[in-house]
Amino acid sequence: MLSDRKKKILCAVVDSYIETASPVASKEIQQEYLPDCSSATIRNELSALESMGYLIQPHVSAGRIPSEKAFRFYVNELIYESDISAEEAEMIERYLGRKVGSLEEVMTAVTHIIAEITNYTSVAVKEDMSDTIKGIKLLDLDNGKLLVVIVTDSRVLKDGMVDLPDGFGENMIAQAQRWLNKIFCGKHVSEFINFDYPFALVNEEFAQYNALFKKIIDVLKKVSLMNGMDVEMYGENKMLAHTEYANVEDARKILAQMENKEKIAEILTNDGGENGSVTVKIGAEENAPEGCAVVTTRISLGDNVSGSIGVIGPVRMNYRKVLAVLDKISEIVIDMIGRGR
Repeated sequence: MLSDRKKKILCAVVDSYIETASPVASKEIQQEYLPDCSSATIRNELSALESMGYLIQPHVSAGRIPSEKAFRFYVNELIYESDISAEEAEMIERYLGRKVGSLEEVMTAVTHIIAEITNYTSVAVKEDMSDTIKGIKLLDLDNGKLLVVIVTDSRVLKDGMVDLPDGFGENMIAQAQRWLNKIFCGKHVSEFINFDYPFALVNEEFAQYNALFKKIIDVLKKVSLMNGMDVEMYGENKMLAHTEYANVEDARKILAQMENKEKIAEILTNDGGENGSVTVKIGAEENAPEGCAVVTTRISLGDNVSGSIGVIGPVRMNYRKVLAVLDKISEIVIDMIGRGR
């Protein structure tokens, strides 16, 4: 548990580092943030915060920089205050107020304005789960694996594989397929994805195959989700404007991660699924790209269609700015959708 003074000093270090990208010294903390504290007191607190894993001292004579643990604390403590100017708010309204037709055009416009105002890479993911399930097929590949396929009224989703246990023969596969179709045919994909296990599929006859049924359902959910996604990304090169990626190798590494749009979409949409939810992931331990932060918000785009918009940037991100921009944009997009664009 941090004392109030430690909290103030830690947040001051993070604020200063976000702005300058330079190690923060005790003298700077005193002058800019805590004039009533002596330099000696601040130095002692900085040393304590370092021993607790919140701060890092790159060199003996240098100031401190915040760790990912410090940024997580900072975000959790952040008191939301709008950090966009009246001019920026007007720019967002004007840009998104232009006549746009499809949801794809809305998502494109959103990514452009987010990237321009935040100076980070922006991403928008549209999840269309309005398809109706027409059939589910389980195909034995004769190599110990089962291919699971969903046929909808507009697509065939067939990228899922499940390992078959010993003794799971042709008749059992056929019976499992019949049960799956009995429960899910005629339902929207969204109903399937939100379906919880255990469920009515597993009767006494199939009790020994509980684990396999769960695997099949989990794989089908993942296949359905990924096939229903459209990903729009803009401003990948904006990552290179930040000091963290000044090194050529670091820049190459982060740009390579950006190319995996399926992974980026998975990161953005792993947010609990509730409209209005805001998620901040910091560093690889929280499933963000290594050395990066991902901030997202989820919005409703219509019946059985939802979206996530967000930014990817260095851990040294201006979280206040990003949260304010996403809040403003989601408000405008929801209003546009409600008015039929």
